Amino acid sequence: MKKKTILLLLLACALLLLTACGSDDQASTRKISEIPVVLNQPEYVLYQNIFFNNYLDDYVGKETTKEGIFTVIQDAFSSVTRYYVWGYLDQTQCCDWQWEFVPEEPDKLPPPGSKIKVSGTYEKADAALDDLWIVHAKVETLLEYTGEQVELNMRTMSDTLERVQLINMGSKPEQFIGKEYMVYGRIASDSKLQDPYYDGSWSAPYESSETMPAIGTIVVLRGVYQEKLLSEAKLVTTLK
Repeated sequence: MKKKTILLLLLACALLLLTACGSDDQASTRKISEIPVVLNQPEYVLYQNIFFNNYLDDYVGKETTKEGIFTVIQDAFSSVTRYYVWGYLDQTQCCDWQWEFVPEEPDKLPPPGSKIKVSGTYEKADAALDDLWIVHAKVETLLEYTGEQVELNMRTMSDTLERVQLINMGSKPEQFIGKEYMVYGRIASDSKLQDPYYDGSWSAPYESSETMPAIGTIVVLRGVYQEKLLSEAKLVTTLK
């Protein structure tokens, strides 16, 4: 009887230790209120080589790991949600890289804006937006973003991905009307926002009852999308 009691106590202790370890694992992901900046020059060079210098076929079937910011795009042309990990070339933040991936567990992904590690295999596919994506993707959350979230959260996107999302919204406006958005860009006039870094890349009309900063200021706006219009725009913050 005594031996059985000791065995039960040992099992109970082991269970408590396992529970404690599980709690530590869950608590190990640090929470952040600002979207982190990820800089990676080799990743940018690889991105350029694959998508612009005809190296794509050389990487098909190879395993890869990426660390960057997590975001999602609502692709109205294909009626799918696309998942990306992205970052910048350098501190200027004007040149970016982004990799589309197919998560193994899409229901367990962190909020957009979080820093993640993606591990999977390059696959060539017509269904991928740029003909290549990372499949069988396992996602590890490195930093969990706790900032505000909206359905069209372009604040969590690279400049390139933001342009893609805005093209979708302008081309298929009926699929986005009434959805809340966050967007960043330069003030071009009292009714137009443009690419934060490049002239002529994209522009989008906005409507606001607020007084906006001077032309050329990079801002984050939040509002409700109407047909081809960033309506009810409110100034969230200005960016450097």
